[in-house]
Amino acid sequence: MGDFNAVLLAANRVNGNAVTEGESKDFDSCMDAAGLAELKSCGSYYSWSNKGQGNLRICSRIDRAIANALWHSMFVDAVVDYLPPGISDHSPLVMSCNIHLGGGSRPFKFFNYMADHALFLDVVKKVWDVSCPRSGSMFKVWTKLKAVKQGWKELHHKDFAKLDERIEGLRADLGQIQTQLAACPTDSNVQQSERECSETLKKFLHIQESAYRQKARIQWLQVGDSNSKFFFSAMKERIARNSIDILYDDSGKKLSTTQDIQEEVSSFYKQLIGTAASSLMGVDVGVVRKGK
Repeated sequence: MGDFNAVLLAANRVNGNAVTEGESKDFDSCMDAAGLAELKSCGSYYSWSNKGQGNLRICSRIDRAIANALWHSMFVDAVVDYLPPGISDHSPLVMSCNIHLGGGSRPFKFFNYMADHALFLDVVKKVWDVSCPRSGSMFKVWTKLKAVKQGWKELHHKDFAKLDERIEGLRADLGQIQTQLAACPTDSNVQQSERECSETLKKFLHIQESAYRQKARIQWLQVGDSNSKFFFSAMKERIARNSIDILYDDSGKKLSTTQDIQEEVSSFYKQLIGTAASSLMGVDVGVVRKGK
């Protein structure tokens, strides 16, 4: 964590010379080769300025906190706060590693592997065949979708709850069976037990990988390329990136508790109700076509 005196993206500088590929290439290659990534941050985006006036003021993001995948997985809640610079030209960086906000109730999440369950469609059909009281069509759809969600939750709890514990138990069972098989390789009953346990373990490992893949939103690996550690790290990094641990209100007050953050977000969107933007930025066709 500190002043790297280098930018990574064009957006990392305002005014001054435009960021070139040659300027950012070395730092970008270094981070890629070392497997480093920036920590989640809040506060000011730019960390340095030349204190110039008007259009002569140049701002850059050259101070960073970076870490490798192992560190990210150990401190998944870490966040870096970019504070006001005061009399300095650099913003001080303060890292917090042990932020544990109340998670609240978890929203329903549909896992793709549920669609392969033998009773998946039966749950849908059972709910959809039930007639609803007289009401609007959309209300009927909403009611049935809510009932389907409850049916899927019960099915998931019955057959897929505590997936990691099941897998560890199956691994232990398979190890014991194979130990017995090593002592008596020709025992057909033990051979059959090994086969059944192995097939069950493979099924749950496939389900686990599917869940990790979906949580991490990584689609470019084939299903057979199992790498749970990679998926788990990516999943934790995404969860940390999408969480809001620190927020600043309009007056610059720092909010760090769950209640304060919830109230500020709710208040912000309530103020938008009934308002309309006077104008909207148009799409830059050149950027859409060329990607830059």
